[in-house]
Amino acid sequence: MKTDKFLYEFKMNKPSEVEEVEVSKNENGEEVKTIKKIKKEIPIHFRIIKPNRKLFDEAELFYGIKLSEGIKAGLLTKSLLAKRYQNDGGAMSDVEKQKYSTLYLDLYRLQSDIQRLELNLDNLPKDEQDKKIEQLVTEMSQTKRELQEIENYHSTLFDQTAENRARNQTIMWWVLNLSYFSESNNDYKAFFGDGDYNKKLDVYDSFEEMDEDFNKKSMIKLAYFISLWYMGRVSTFEDFKNMDSALEKPQQVVQSQAEPTVKSEWSLSRIKFY
Repeated sequence: MKTDKFLYEFKMNKPSEVEEVEVSKNENGEEVKTIKKIKKEIPIHFRIIKPNRKLFDEAELFYGIKLSEGIKAGLLTKSLLAKRYQNDGGAMSDVEKQKYSTLYLDLYRLQSDIQRLELNLDNLPKDEQDKKIEQLVTEMSQTKRELQEIENYHSTLFDQTAENRARNQTIMWWVLNLSYFSESNNDYKAFFGDGDYNKKLDVYDSFEEMDEDFNKKSMIKLAYFISLWYMGRVSTFEDFKNMDSALEKPQQVVQSQAEPTVKSEWSLSRIKFY
């Protein structure tokens, strides 16, 4: 596969048991070969291929089919769902609106109070100043959590739309069709095998059912990169490389960059987007 035919490449080490031949001589000076089985980390090379026009056409058709299926099954489109909420007076009740407004005012007040204390405009003793700041920071964190809970709840109201279902399945379609691997960094093969969407999905599901971390971790990484590409958040090799580096830093919170979130509704490596 030519280097201009893939979006990104990376390696993952696969724990394997391999045979090694150890050559020695016996007491008679004769050469003796001993075969031993040892555990080794074998590097497996992955590539995300660059889609051509044919693949884009197939993906667009797949999205249209899945969108139609969702509508026929009774899922509302985003526009119809938004219109329904508008006709009903919005997604929030009057009580929720009041609570949301109060929390925001509380947050603003707390931030102002903390700033005032940090400047120590009231000339408080250092110990008292620090104690009050700590109390206000704790209160502000709780207020932020309550605001986040309200926002998260109402954002999920639009999750189950025909467009979201079709988009999530189209992302999976791309994952199944763009993922390639090689044990030698030369002869690359489709990671989920050949065949149509359903056959590849069967392979995907069989990988998830295996008691093998390597395949599961590989699928998570492939799904992560391809979904970022689909959402338009990465496009160049350097973009992918930067995101790969971020994954290697446990302390870095990837979601802070508004990236995909793994949801429990999808098994292990199926990523859902909102």
